[in-house]
Amino acid sequence: MKILPYCRDCLKNLATQVVALSRGGQSLLDSSLRLVDEMFSGDRSPTDISNTLLRQVRDKTGAYDPYADRKAVEFERAMEAAKRLRSFFPDTLEGALWSSAFGNGGDFFLEHQYTVSQFGFSGNVAKIAHQVYISNKILILGDNVGDLVFDLPLVERLKGLGKKIFYAVKEHPVQNDLSMPDVAKFGLKEMCENVISTGTDEVGIRREEMSGRIRECWEDGSLVIAKGMGNYETISEYGGERPVVHIMKVKCRSVAETLGREIGDYIAIPGGDHG
Repeated sequence: MKILPYCRDCLKNLATQVVALSRGGQSLLDSSLRLVDEMFSGDRSPTDISNTLLRQVRDKTGAYDPYADRKAVEFERAMEAAKRLRSFFPDTLEGALWSSAFGNGGDFFLEHQYTVSQFGFSGNVAKIAHQVYISNKILILGDNVGDLVFDLPLVERLKGLGKKIFYAVKEHPVQNDLSMPDVAKFGLKEMCENVISTGTDEVGIRREEMSGRIRECWEDGSLVIAKGMGNYETISEYGGERPVVHIMKVKCRSVAETLGREIGDYIAIPGGDHG
């Protein structure tokens, strides 16, 4: 997905937030805002700019995991909400897709409220079910810390169908995305045993950076389920070269406009780019 004019304010908000959380000063903030302006051109994706920005702030401040405290709070809130809302999601594949989409309701710029009063799901469940049926292995590209908690019903449903599941998270922290240090910190291997690393510390995932099990699943026809807007923004750049199921809450105007959706929609899109 290429950047749209609305992306500029979001990227500048990210710059302001990550510099503050990393305890950077005004000069770093000024240079970070300039970087956004200098890189802002129509041939880039939002993640091109955000990853460059995040790397610059990390290199300048040495802050390895500036979102650590926020992630800890998010994990606790997600665990509490999952217990409270367990009966809301039907015990079916569609219900598991609801849960997975609902879990993507928050982001670095939006706190998840964990209420279902405004929840509405849209997805081609029949087409997704067919893609599940014909796949022996399924790779789930995770997103935020709270996502995994609400992805567990989907993981268990797919395992119950005899599928081999790999749940991929970042190797090192980036924004509030789930990373391998978080897996150890929160004991997530006990909740989801086949957690693997993307090998990267970037928002989304670039095809040229895929390696190991990730590349194997991408190239051997395994079903890939990608959570969140960051994964959509990067994977949609590949021109729909292979089936990918994107599951997310649409949280910004740029993604909404690209997909022809509304901000606030919870969706599961089967297919390549737009499904």
